[in-house]
Parts: sequence; structure tokens; C-alpha cells
Amino acid sequence: MTNIKQILILPVLVMLISVVGLSAQNAMAAYSTVSDQITCEAPSIGGVWTSMTSTCTVGTLVIGPGDELVIASNVNFDIGTVTSSGVIVNDGRINIASGGVITTSGTFTNNGDINNIGGTITNSGPFNNFGILASSGTITNGPTGVIQSSGIITSSGVITSSGAIQVNSTGMLISSGVLTNSLNIVNEGSIMTSGIFTNSGPVMNIGDITNQGLITNSNTITNSGNIFNLCGGSITNSGTIAINTVIEQCVA
Repeated sequence: MTNIKQILILPVLVMLISVVGLSAQNAMAAYSTVSDQITCEAPSIGGVWTSMTSTCTVGTLVIGPGDELVIASNVNFDIGTVTSSGVIVNDGRINIASGGVITTSGTFTNNGDINNIGGTITNSGPFNNFGILASSGTITNGPTGVIQSSGIITSSGVITSSGAIQVNSTGMLISSGVLTNSLNIVNEGSIMTSGIFTNSGPVMNIGDITNQGLITNSNTITNSGNIFNLCGGSITNSGTIAINTVIEQCVA
């Protein structure tokens, strides 16, 4: 009887071990640095390495609380779907193709390049940009999201923020697409718009805002810096622009 029980139990244990092993393919270990083929194709990452371009291609990756992913400076990281409630540090280059998604509620620090070509970035945590974020896709900053940028953010796609955006003194936010803000923007650097900027949240401008598109404001812009309206630019204001007035500057 005992031998029969052992025979029955053994396949069950093997099955459980197999399931756990498969689940681990999409779940990171506590700390992972992607820097070469070995680290890219490790079970915790589950990527495919292309040596010629030092590219790690990942289909689906989940980064849990307490986990940390570091992308080394020599690595191109091509993603399908990444969901993170942990820590991501990018020192290399992240590529998000059309249909690709990064969803982060943890801490995201970009020291390198992020190239979002028609993909989606959804942020609800602290997002710190010290490098370059170029997007022709969608960036959504949720109510608990805080984007701080000392680097460059360029967007020809859509940025929608119901959270906080802070452009630091060395930072630039350049939008030729659609920028919609319903909470806070603090600009100590430079914001340049040539698309559509719709603002219904408070804006504090200590730096420069340069407009060559359409700005529609229904809240308070506290402008102790400069707002330049260039040729082709239009500002529709049903709110308040306080301290310094808009400088109309049409250069032929």
C-alpha cells in the first residue's frame, strides 16, 4: 500500500515542480542586471540575445515588489510587455515597438535612452528621467504618478497626465503631438509645444514655455518665467495667467 501511495504521489510532485519552473520564466529574481547573453537568457528574464546588436528581446516580464531590473549601458532592451511594481534602472536603451507596453507602479529611473515607437508607457509611481525619452506612442501618467525630468522628453504622440510632472532646470519637454494635463506641472527648465496642449490643472512656470501650436488653459498658470507665443501659435485662456504676461514673438 505504501509503495502504491509513493507511485501516485511522485508524478504529482513532478508536475508541481514543472509548473513552478514554468512560472519562474516570467517572474524576476530579487535583483537582475542584463548585460550579456547569459543574463538576458537567464530564467528570471527569459529573453533572446542578438550578439551583433547586443539586443535582449523580451516578450513578457513581471517585476514584483522588492525586485530590481538593471539594464546595462551596452544593451538594447526590446520589450513586448513589462509590468513592474519594483525597481527598473535603465542605463542602456529600451525600445518599445507598436503594441509594446510598460506598466510601472514602482520606481523607474532612466539614465539612458527610451525609444517608444507606437507603444504605451503607463506610470503610476515615481518616474525619473535623466536621459532621453523619445515617444511617438502613448504616455499616461496616472493620479499617483510623478514624472521628474532633468533630461529630454520628446513626444510626437500623446501624453496624458492626471498626476504630477516636474521639468527640472536642465530638463526639456518637447511636444509636437497632444499634451493633456489635469493636475500639476512645475517647469524649471523648458517646455516647447507645437501641437495641442490642453491644461486644466495648475501650472507653475519658472523657466520657459515656448508655443507654436495651440494652448488651451482653464486653470491657473503662475508664470514667473517666460511664455513665448511664436508665429502660428495660439493661446486660448479661460483661466488665469499670473505674474508675467505672454510674450508675443513672431519671427518672420
